[in-house]
Amino acid sequence: MLEKTLNVVEKVKLEDLKVFDLENDNPFFRYVIIGTSKTGRQGDALVGYLKEDLKDNYEIRGIEGKKTGWLLIDLGDIIIHVFDKEMREYYSFDDRFIGKKVIK
Repeated sequence: MLEKTLNVVEKVKLEDLKVFDLENDNPFFRYVIIGTSKTGRQGDALVGYLKEDLKDNYEIRGIEGKKTGWLLIDLGDIIIHVFDKEMREYYSFDDRFIGKKVIK
């Protein structure tokens, strides 16, 4: 599922993309994908692509924050965070994963 999800994420060309493996650290999900969007339309496009490309095999459990500068998409084992540049810097979100296994 991760590879297919990353293929979809890469379609929208998010900047500063990072993927963390939390296999032994989190009982609720395994992977966290973090990216920065240049425009809100990238986030909308990502949601559309995920709905289309993953519809046969995976469920999107939740989508939050579409117009807030911090989009969260819950795919079960994978959580995707898409920030605009200002929000990502403000929350220093990447710092939460210091020392975690980086896949990309």
